[in-house]
Amino acid sequence: MLVAVAACGNSSSTEGSGTLANTSASKTPGSPTSAATTGKAPTTPATKKTTTKSAPTDCVTYDPSNVTVDGSGASGTFVVSSGSTVVMRLHGQDDMVGQQALALAQRYKEHCYIGRHNTRESKGDYIFDYWLKASGNTPEIPDEDDICRTYNNHNLTVENMGDGDGWRVKDHDDVLHEFDNEADARSANTIFLKYTQICSIGDSEDSDDDLGAVTFSE
Repeated sequence: MLVAVAACGNSSSTEGSGTLANTSASKTPGSPTSAATTGKAPTTPATKKTTTKSAPTDCVTYDPSNVTVDGSGASGTFVVSSGSTVVMRLHGQDDMVGQQALALAQRYKEHCYIGRHNTRESKGDYIFDYWLKASGNTPEIPDEDDICRTYNNHNLTVENMGDGDGWRVKDHDDVLHEFDNEADARSANTIFLKYTQICSIGDSEDSDDDLGAVTFSE
């Protein structure tokens, strides 16, 4: 599943020198002497190129061959780890959630976030996940069809929800995700544009701290 990334001539000019056809001018009685002209063609002032810096990525790198999952539907919390590195933490009331999260983690080498440091009360609802550096392994994610939905990536809108409620990216009336601020929403939109499915593992309700549903795209 997915996400791969988001992110992202060189021109050269040669300055030519030309020789003028006439470098001397004849004098006419009473007329001013012609000014000497240099043989350099006029140049246009160079335009400075401006570059837009990409927002720093917030990613956790891990070894996908060493991932394990702890937790249960009874406890409502799952933690996927690779050695001492926590790959993800999420809510879920079914043991299947842990198996789905484990299979997802095995497909990649980096779990990245947008909005992880937001300070909202329902923090987890405003965190967007994406995944980089495919591991080469593609274990089946149980019931994947049930946790994914398609969207039209030619019809995306980045919208301010108003009243300080944050921003969202949506396909017509289908809200793909909510974000803490405009910068987060637009960063995520560049990822949504690359795919046509959004998937969610775990419960999006009862989000607290940094727990919530984990998203990925295909």
